[in-house]
Amino acid sequence: MHASPAVRVVTAALLLIVGCATSASVSALMTRGADAYADGHRPVTARVVRVLRIPVAAGRSAPLPAGVVEVVWTGRDGRPHTGRQVTTSGHRPGDRLDIWVDAGEEPAPGPSSPVLVVVVALLAGPAAAGGLWAAGHLARSGRRAWTARRAAAGLEGEWRTIAASGR
Repeated sequence: MHASPAVRVVTAALLLIVGCATSASVSALMTRGADAYADGHRPVTARVVRVLRIPVAAGRSAPLPAGVVEVVWTGRDGRPHTGRQVTTSGHRPGDRLDIWVDAGEEPAPGPSSPVLVVVVALLAGPAAAGGLWAAGHLARSGRRAWTARRAAAGLEGEWRTIAASGR
């Protein structure tokens, strides 16, 4: 049994509305979070003290695209602070590195980039619409299975009645 064209149009419109609303909501939440990031974090210029080696499988000869470095920076209190930061490879001791630190003077990831906000928002809409469509499809399939099971049970009951009466 197939859905009528009117039902398909309404379903498509509903999924489009859900997708757009989800994308807009995710975009607004991520933008608000990125804007508020500076309230509890601040950028600092740190100096690389040591490059930490990441264990690599023995057979791998290509360099890693990212590495971990130990950095030092001056905190708001005027004292030096140290921490570890994941960064692109190629840094050497003495290099300057711009990092973000939180209120406790611990290294933190930077705020979400505008590109990340856009990509996540654009992916969230179709994901929500697809999830809603899949849930609707499962519900429809479950309803059909339940209806078929009830019909089969009724037919089985009728056959028992007929067999018991000897017809």
